[in-house]
Amino acid sequence: MIKFGLATSFVAGATLLLATAASQPDPSKSVEYPTPTIREEQKVVVGGVVEVWQLKWTTPPKPVCEPSADSLTCPCNGFAYGEGGNLTLFRLRDGKVVDHLDLSQFFDDGPADNEKTAVVRRWEPDYDKDFDAMKRQDFPALVTKRRVAQVMQFADYEHNGWQSEFYLQTESGPCGHRSGIVIGVSKGNQRLHAVGAASKPTKALYLHEDEWDALRRKPGPFEILDWACGDHAAETEIRLWLRWKPKGVDGTRREYGCLGGFRPGKLLREGPLSPVSETDPLVRP
Repeated sequence: MIKFGLATSFVAGATLLLATAASQPDPSKSVEYPTPTIREEQKVVVGGVVEVWQLKWTTPPKPVCEPSADSLTCPCNGFAYGEGGNLTLFRLRDGKVVDHLDLSQFFDDGPADNEKTAVVRRWEPDYDKDFDAMKRQDFPALVTKRRVAQVMQFADYEHNGWQSEFYLQTESGPCGHRSGIVIGVSKGNQRLHAVGAASKPTKALYLHEDEWDALRRKPGPFEILDWACGDHAAETEIRLWLRWKPKGVDGTRREYGCLGGFRPGKLLREGPLSPVSETDPLVRP
C-alpha cells in the first residue's frame, strides 16, 4: 500500500487558505467554517437528543494537495484540494462539550517526525475542467471560491437506527484505492470512537471506501473484492467476507492465487480481519 506522504505535500500558501471566506450550505444541516478554527459544524440526534458536532482544528491547518497539477494524481486522490493539521471532533449538548475524539491519531504520516496529522478535503476538484483551468495564474484563487466540501456525511452504518456515524478517509493508495475508518457513536458504544473489528473492537478498522459503503447498505454477510488479480501487478486476489456484529465488523480475509487472464485460482490462505503485513489497511496493531 502506497502511503500518502504529507511531509512533501505541505507547501507555502497557508495564508491564502485561511484567509479565504468559505461559502456555507444550509446551516440547519451543515456549516463549513463558522469560525476560523471550526472546520465543520452539524446537528446530530443521539438517542433522541439533539447535539452539535464540531470538527475543530487545534493547530492552524496547512495546505495539502493544494490547487495544482500534482494534486490531480493518485497520491492526492480524495484529499485534493485539502488541508491538514491537528483535528479533533467535539460533541456539544446545550453548548457544553460532553465528548471529544482526536482524529489525527488515525493518520499515519505527518509534517514532522512522530507527529500525526489529519487531512481533509476543503474544495472539490473538477477533473473535467481543472487541467485546462490551472493554466491560468488565478487558478488557486478561483478554486477558493468554490463551496467548502462537507466532511461529516452521517449514516446508520451499524443498522441500529442511529444516523450518527461517518466515513473518514485516512489514506490514498495506488490509483483507485482509498482507505479509511468510520467514526461516531452507536447504541452499543455511546462514546465517540472509530468502529473496530468484532475481534478487536477497541482498535480502528481500516477498510476501502467501497467496503465501508457496502457495510452501510447491508448488514451482511456478503463477499466483496478487496484487491483483484493483476491490479497494480498483483499476483494474488484478496476477497473479504463481511458482516456486522454487536461488537463491530466480523469477517474473513481470503487470498487466492491468480491464473491466466487475471482470474482467481486456488485459495492460498484464510484468516480474520487483521493485518498480514504492516501496510495492510485493516486492523492496526
